[in-house]
Amino acid sequence: MAAAPQDEASRVTLEAWLVTDVGVVREHNEDSAYMEPINGFFIVADGMGGHAAGEVASAMAVDTVRKTLESARKEIDSFKRAPTDTGRRSIVQLLQSAVLSAHQAVFQRGQHEADKAGMGTTLDVVLIAGPEAFVAHVGDSRTYLVRDGRSSQITTDHTVAEVLVIEGKLTIEEAQVSPLRTILVNAIGVSADVGVEMAHVTLKRGDRLLLCSDGLHDYFPIEEEIAQKLSTSAPGDALKDMVELAKTRGGHDNITGVAVQVTEVIEAVPGQLDGEMTQPVDVPPASNPFASDEPTETAVLDSPGMPRVTTPVPPDKSQLRSTQPMKMRDDERAAKSSAPGSGEISDAMSETTLDTEPVPAGVADRPGTGTGEPTSEPEIKPPAPGTAPPEERPEIEPALPRPELEPPPVRPEIGPEPAPPASTEDKRDAKAADAAPAEIATADTGRVSAGKKHDAG
Repeated sequence: MAAAPQDEASRVTLEAWLVTDVGVVREHNEDSAYMEPINGFFIVADGMGGHAAGEVASAMAVDTVRKTLESARKEIDSFKRAPTDTGRRSIVQLLQSAVLSAHQAVFQRGQHEADKAGMGTTLDVVLIAGPEAFVAHVGDSRTYLVRDGRSSQITTDHTVAEVLVIEGKLTIEEAQVSPLRTILVNAIGVSADVGVEMAHVTLKRGDRLLLCSDGLHDYFPIEEEIAQKLSTSAPGDALKDMVELAKTRGGHDNITGVAVQVTEVIEAVPGQLDGEMTQPVDVPPASNPFASDEPTETAVLDSPGMPRVTTPVPPDKSQLRSTQPMKMRDDERAAKSSAPGSGEISDAMSETTLDTEPVPAGVADRPGTGTGEPTSEPEIKPPAPGTAPPEERPEIEPALPRPELEPPPVRPEIGPEPAPPASTEDKRDAKAADAAPAEIATADTGRVSAGKKHDAG
């Protein structure tokens, strides 16, 4: 247990407790945790990987985040003295940077040491600056807020089961017992990229926070039980009881929890209000016990193959990731709009870059071919309404200016050229009919063949 009465500038007093246990199945503890109530730093990491690599990964992640936050104490203290929106964004960026630095440290070591290849860890970090808590989350460890005897999960599990819940393919109850709940789609150090979920909570006196690995929260699927345990007058003792209960209920994994209690919040009014300063506002409680809080904000850094995460307070909880269609250039869009039948092409198709297929004779250029040239045979278009075409036959007009495919035959200059005989016109009509079958009139000139999918990122 640790108590941390902080100076008036921070306007908050904290108490915190840390408990970790190997459990009843594992041979060694791969969880790592750290707390520094005086500065408001709280970290939990659950490592994974063979040959004790998980223990190394979690310890590296915790140590890297701790050092990054300690080196930024002046920035954090400045925000405590004068909280502004600009300062709040800086704190979010600081926390993201700390998590990304931990990810790179673990990933690079896994790349260079064969016995640690593929090692990784989950990571939950809470930074409390004044009455505001900033949360960074990766993986399936969790952070809870307990207020007025009720509990709410702040973070979202980055697992296959949770993705299926978001997609409506699993219920919450099914996900709680599904084996897919242990398969991560996002973790520190496993792949080159990682998604970082961010959340922000305005704290009140009496609030409790719980950071824990899945070895603890797996045995407390009902949030009301977590609220009941941590709402007692002795949260530290309650946390020890929860760890022991997790062991008696199975103890399949290492068990780690950090409990934080906000014992006092001093609402000090500054002598001169900053134009950007925000003040807490009490709102009558609604059906959601935390409706009066600021909405939880989520920021996710993209990770290949991972859906964008969007939080239910979200993930994207995925965001987890989506790719944006490539926009067609203005000159390509103009060419497409002038092509016959282009009005039938959907907007979604016109804004997506796909591979192309050979263009049959008589069909105008398709969007995406990039040639800008007509085919060997022009398309026959009916005459405009109210216009009498010469010689009472359809006008032959290419979709784009037609280049000279071959030089015309050289004929001697013998005065004015006589009008072509009727037999020649018949031949031309027959040739046009052969080159432009009836199907051309209904051909979808904007159709493109499905191309290969591009890898995300």
